[in-house]
Amino acid sequence: MQILIHGPLTAAVAEALHRREHKVHEVSELGLPAGATAQEILQAAGRRQWDVLTADPEMARAPFDGQVRFGRSIVFLELPGGEVEQDDAVDRLFERYPRLTPRRLYSVTATRVKIRQLPGA
Repeated sequence: MQILIHGPLTAAVAEALHRREHKVHEVSELGLPAGATAQEILQAAGRRQWDVLTADPEMARAPFDGQVRFGRSIVFLELPGGEVEQDDAVDRLFERYPRLTPRRLYSVTATRVKIRQLPGA
């Protein structure tokens, strides 16, 4: 999988994704201007067919608040930002769901993974 990491994430997140053989991308690779909105980032990631992993609540809400349709999956790490917690959350997500379903929001908390369908799915 091609995954765009966004928001206040630790280096452990990228390492956990690499262990599972996913290709990790950063927002800077999208070529967007500084201060790009969540909708602009999602549109650019969607054009490249990248899924998004974020710790930013605004990014997780963007498909529900705006006019953007996102055809890939979004993973929202909804937990304290320590390396161990984020690393464990990524492992827990992919142990339970080895393949992410397009047009879904996966909210990963300290104790569980919740799935919600994105608008337009």
